[in-house]
Amino acid sequence: MPNEDQKEYWNDSAGAQWVAEQELMDAMLAKVTASLMSQAAPRPGERVLDIGCGTGETSLIAADAGAHVTGVDISEPMLGLASKRLGGRGDTILADASEYQDETGFDLIMSRFGVMFFDDPNAAFANINSNLNQQGRMCFACWRAPQENDWVLVPMMAVKPFLPETPEQDPHAPGPFALADADRTRGILEGAGFADVSIEPVDIEMVIADKNGVDQALEFVTKIGPAARAMAEVDASGKDKMLSALKEALAPHEDNGRIALKGAIWIVQAKQTG
Repeated sequence: MPNEDQKEYWNDSAGAQWVAEQELMDAMLAKVTASLMSQAAPRPGERVLDIGCGTGETSLIAADAGAHVTGVDISEPMLGLASKRLGGRGDTILADASEYQDETGFDLIMSRFGVMFFDDPNAAFANINSNLNQQGRMCFACWRAPQENDWVLVPMMAVKPFLPETPEQDPHAPGPFALADADRTRGILEGAGFADVSIEPVDIEMVIADKNGVDQALEFVTKIGPAARAMAEVDASGKDKMLSALKEALAPHEDNGRIALKGAIWIVQAKQTG
């Protein structure tokens, strides 16, 4: 079955953490959401598919715009919260977007960080394309390279000395940065049948602490993100060393209790060719 590792991960502690930290995550990603939704621009009466809808923030915005929204996600705990937040104003379906098929089709397919995790992105995006109505459009946000994202780079460089040596990772493997290579992403989309592909860089600010400085930032980076995944692989002694290193790395970025680190995304748009 495709994407089994991702399904296991997002239905375990990761999904539960996103649910627990929903308000913080929505606040941290507010500028991403604003950039995405201004370009996606769902309109009244349109059928909208929200891939990787998570806890429902983008689906809510589409519903507020008068669209008929369907949110799909592989994470049952996150989808449960999305359904609760929507309160019947949209549909939520536990499904893998690489396989999901809709008989009617959609005018807009959108995603905030939900399309970077496919085992086979070529097949996944071909399937996504098949769910668009003629002249339908797609718009999604994905991360640029880790080196451009200090919110990832700063914590990861802090904990790296305490991690075991691992083989060099495939930069295109399923994960947050799988679509960071714009040329590769364009090739995937065009190969899947999309036209008029536009990939625009957007720089954002990722606020990982809004009032309680290093302590608040530590709580975030040790629960969500690549550093949190790395810390889960070490023993208690290793975790203590990582926490000390993280405090030292984050402290220079604090400004009156606030810690904001650079984020870098692509806003990708494309159209159905039919």
